[in-house]
Amino acid sequence: MFIDPRHLEQLSVIVTSGTLREAARQLGTSQPALSRMISNLEARAEMLLFERTSRPLKPTALGAELANQGRAIRTARLRAAEMVDFGTRGIFGVLKIGAPPFLCERLVSEAIASFILERPEIRIDLVPDYLVGLHERIFQNQIDIIIGPAKFVESGNPRFFLEPLFADANVIVCSASHRLIGKPKVSVADLADAKWIGHSDRSLLRYDMEEVLTMMGVRNLRLAFQSESAGAVIELLRSTDCLTILPRYAVRANAHDGLAIIQTTLPAREQVVSMITLADREQSKLTTDFKSHLRNYVSTRFQSA
Repeated sequence: MFIDPRHLEQLSVIVTSGTLREAARQLGTSQPALSRMISNLEARAEMLLFERTSRPLKPTALGAELANQGRAIRTARLRAAEMVDFGTRGIFGVLKIGAPPFLCERLVSEAIASFILERPEIRIDLVPDYLVGLHERIFQNQIDIIIGPAKFVESGNPRFFLEPLFADANVIVCSASHRLIGKPKVSVADLADAKWIGHSDRSLLRYDMEEVLTMMGVRNLRLAFQSESAGAVIELLRSTDCLTILPRYAVRANAHDGLAIIQTTLPAREQVVSMITLADREQSKLTTDFKSHLRNYVSTRFQSA
């Protein structure tokens, strides 16, 4: 038989309060209404819910069990209402972010860490991937936002909404103790003689690196290592005399990560790192809050760098 969940909630309040009068006050209803509800339930179940001779009201075994069910329903309803409220205020839910590996390794993961400290009820999924993969994921609703170079999106593409974060440039990176650090002028011959770390075939950074070095006259690179893992690339840079090209944001100031930038000018324009979302997709409060947080984080980070 069907029992209205609201009646079970009312029953739990009656059992907890011990009187119809107090239960009616808490529920905002009348004693006669609660009496009719009890009588109807007992008639349908053909069993008593309360012992008739006890004061305060004492539930029977059936009454106690139904009251327990009512408490569970009430708790679930109140929790659900709380979660909806949290979601509306951007402090509950799941946010899915996609970014290239070096943005994940450095800036984005650092910004996420400070964001979730303020919102213990949220979950963030951070997905490292490259251009094609990130496009597929955002269209399949597997990620909510892409953090990456604006060139990830064709200029003027109406399907995307871009919000610029900062301008960045690629640089040649090596160990902070590398012999080329501090050299007044790094020549093409120095770069040609060096061993290099390459990037994934799926990475735009790989093609940027090859294009820039070719423009500088460096050909037939001596590749010692190649990986899709940002962490592996950074560790190899620290531990060897290899060079690679990375976005400037991937290197911490003052060699705090054991890496340093070789002081030579690369023939390439700055690129704008942006927050990229789908133009026709409504954004959650959690998404807009994170975008605001990331914007503030980037501003503070580059001011102090």
